Amino acid sequence: SQLSELLNVEFYGEWLGLVAEFTTKSLLSWQWASNSVYYLLSLWSRLVTSVPYLKGDTPSLLDETVPKITEGFITSRINSVQASFADNSPDPDNPLENAESLQDQLESLPYLCRFKYESCSLFIINIMEPLLQAYTARSRLPASGDAAELSVIEGQIAWMVHIIAAILKIRQTVGCSQDSQELFDAELAARVLQLINITDTGVHAQRYQEISKQRLDRAILIFVQNFRRSYVGDQAMHASKQLYARLSELLGLTDHLVLLNVIVGKIATNLKCYAECEDVIDHTLSLFQELASGYMTGKLLLKLESTKFIIANHSRENFPFLEEYRCVRSRTNFYYILGCLVFMEDGPVKFRSFMEPLLQVAVNLEASADAAFRTDVVKYAFTGLMRDLRGIAMATNRCIL
Repeated sequence: SQLSELLNVEFYGEWLGLVAEFTTKSLLSWQWASNSVYYLLSLWSRLVTSVPYLKGDTPSLLDETVPKITEGFITSRINSVQASFADNSPDPDNPLENAESLQDQLESLPYLCRFKYESCSLFIINIMEPLLQAYTARSRLPASGDAAELSVIEGQIAWMVHIIAAILKIRQTVGCSQDSQELFDAELAARVLQLINITDTGVHAQRYQEISKQRLDRAILIFVQNFRRSYVGDQAMHASKQLYARLSELLGLTDHLVLLNVIVGKIATNLKCYAECEDVIDHTLSLFQELASGYMTGKLLLKLESTKFIIANHSRENFPFLEEYRCVRSRTNFYYILGCLVFMEDGPVKFRSFMEPLLQVAVNLEASADAAFRTDVVKYAFTGLMRDLRGIAMATNRCIL
């Protein structure tokens, strides 16, 4: 491998030290070197992934160097929030707002973290725990208090959630066994799953219009998507015993069904509360569709009370985004997902019950005077009904296939 060739170079140790020093300085100067981070972390990840193919006894020196680089990157992300994002306003240059920039910064990180996973996961937990405690304490206050401070806490937690999500997206076993990796995955995942219970309680339940809250909830959705693909998908049902044993000890989440209930509960909360944030609604529906599209996960969803509630109460009163014109395209996707779930069961009675609210809208439209169809309210009701029916019709096509 290329690493083997580098090790044979006389000044390899000096070169590695200089690259490590340059990387560390770049991370500390994140304001000016943000574009360099991607290339530097890519280099370190390539060195790390070459370690299993090394031959001979020459030390690579990576065991001491890589954890420092990893910790430096994580610390720099936390510090950047305090310096840049306390104003809680939209910023297209903020990686938490820019998916492409975020992807670039986190693409190589999982390989570095998993190289010395035990020490890295402990480092992450030691940062997350005080942040979670502070965020929990703020939820219990009668008012949000210092809004800028709360925005910073949410920004820092959002970065940590994105980092954990990136780690869980890639499962590899360099440096420790599969069982050990699952246990460390469980420790990190538990902190985010614990966070889900906090984000919609107390004062936080009144802050859905805040940019920092929206960033945090988007980060949670990305975590859930990555975690699901590794540990909840149809292929992962029976291959994650160590993880669920540890989650059971930490949070009482004993199996896929209990975990899915937490996830669908969060989906329902987002759909109820983010009436005016199209981005969060679309991301939430994307996750919901992923779950409903899997054969096993779709069947499991139908067993959950939270899913049954959504299917039985899909009115505008329960999900205000259905009334928002900016979310009009999301309606089709919402009803496509519900249609897929309804058609998984052979039950005409359930289908008729599901269609009743839409039938009532059609009846009301039929009773409206012709002149009323020139008003925005009736126009929107008619357009919305057509979009809803289109989603259900699309679901029938999927079921036939």
